[in-house]
Amino acid sequence: MTVDARPPDDDVAMVESGVAPTEGIGAVTASSSETVVDGVARRAAGFDVLSMVVIPSIGFVVALVVGGVLISLIGEQPLDVYADVVDGVFFAPRGLSDTATAATPLLLIALGYAFAYRARVFTIGAEGQYVVAAAAGVGAVTAPGLRDLPGLPLVVVGLVTAAVAGAAWSAICAVLFVRFRANVVISSLMLVYIGQAVLQWATRVGIRDPESFVPASRDLGSAELPTVPGTSVHVGFVLAVAMVPVMTWVLARHRLGFRVRALGHNPDALDANDVPARSIIVAVLVVAGALAGLAGFVEIAGVNGRLNDAASVGYGFGAIIVALVGRLHPVGVLIAALLLGGLDIGFEVAARSSDLPTSMAGLVQVLIVVFVVAGDALLERRRGLH
Repeated sequence: MTVDARPPDDDVAMVESGVAPTEGIGAVTASSSETVVDGVARRAAGFDVLSMVVIPSIGFVVALVVGGVLISLIGEQPLDVYADVVDGVFFAPRGLSDTATAATPLLLIALGYAFAYRARVFTIGAEGQYVVAAAAGVGAVTAPGLRDLPGLPLVVVGLVTAAVAGAAWSAICAVLFVRFRANVVISSLMLVYIGQAVLQWATRVGIRDPESFVPASRDLGSAELPTVPGTSVHVGFVLAVAMVPVMTWVLARHRLGFRVRALGHNPDALDANDVPARSIIVAVLVVAGALAGLAGFVEIAGVNGRLNDAASVGYGFGAIIVALVGRLHPVGVLIAALLLGGLDIGFEVAARSSDLPTSMAGLVQVLIVVFVVAGDALLERRRGLH
């Protein structure tokens, strides 16, 4: 976590003058030597094949090797386990469909993280935005007078409501920062716990199904997402994939994307254009929250059919790994989401045919991040010596 070495007044003055300082505005921006995400954000400003492609690939391979060693210590054969993983993803009847379904919320949330991190705005609160938006979206589509609408209009109502709710929940962090200079990392994390309390209230009181014996919302009915013809993948996956070129275009071609990249790479460019850095901070937090909100409704409407206490399963935290491994590029995020979704599905299959713990997928994911980060550090050190 960054320690502000400058007087607070200097910090506020820089933000108010439109310059996004590269250190000392809480956890919103941070020195590249003090945070891993900041280093990835800097390198994402340009396309370096070594940093963007080679290092993640090597990190993935090394993580599998180390994971294989750990699997052998458990008493299983690593090659057999990895064969089961591959079989579970590519050859099982629903392997690819389940992978796409598992990747959908990770992809949407990670796209929001990548957008914010490109501006070096470090929020980690998507889990709270996810559950609050899910509750809001489900509440809207199951409300008396609305639940009788046809399927397509009802789905649109749910998506819009969830996106607005997620954006509003994330905007609380933006207001706290702009008004009180509250640390965005801390405020976004604290809002996760408040969001989970909102979820508990919603499933027990606010939108509870009176006929259910356990805390759960009313059934979504015609608001449930249909599947893609010929597959068992809900159309939410199509929506998530469609956001990849949209976010790529925004970052590369849109004025907001230019300002986001400027704040992350060269804050002086914003000052030259008289654009307050705090307005960009608010914008990226709102966009990230809206994408997390979409993920919340899509998951409930596409998979579960109703909201319950188990809706908070950690997608908001897992998506941080996806954003980092994807190098904060929308296409990379798509690949990373499918990769990590495939690991989850594959290791579930492998665990059923061995004594392998189901947590092994999470361990391998963490190893991937560790070795990718280590590769980044070695690359930075090597370049620093030349």
